[in-house]
Amino acid sequence: MTTIQLTETQRDALDFYGEVHNYVEAFGLTNLQREERLLYKKGRQLLEEAMKKRSPSKLEHYTQDERTFIAVAYVQGLDRRTIVNKFRQQFGDNHTADSIGQKVEMCKSIDSTHKNHKRFQFRDNELLIILQDLDPNRFEV
Repeated sequence: MTTIQLTETQRDALDFYGEVHNYVEAFGLTNLQREERLLYKKGRQLLEEAMKKRSPSKLEHYTQDERTFIAVAYVQGLDRRTIVNKFRQQFGDNHTADSIGQKVEMCKSIDSTHKNHKRFQFRDNELLIILQDLDPNRFEV
């Protein structure tokens, strides 16, 4: 997690923005003094910049090695939590635990040994190919 160092003026602007945001949404900026409008706009700008930095600009796609790791670990019978932990040990934390877990659930959803498992919309054709290469009779869409 990245910590942003703010000046006292920036902290004041963010505090003021938080305090009067609902008021401005309801009545607009016209009822504020010029200095207050400038402070409000500065607070809004700081918040928007922080949100841009926090939001990923693009998704991190899985590599062939990452998909193969998930498929092999699944075929070996490892559970979701173990696969996620071993994956993150090997490849780092470019992907969230939920994202990795969803890949495991995708594997389970096309696994013929799990007939009662909830069906996922299978969207990773490369993972499907790897699974079918490992055991063609077990995995089907």
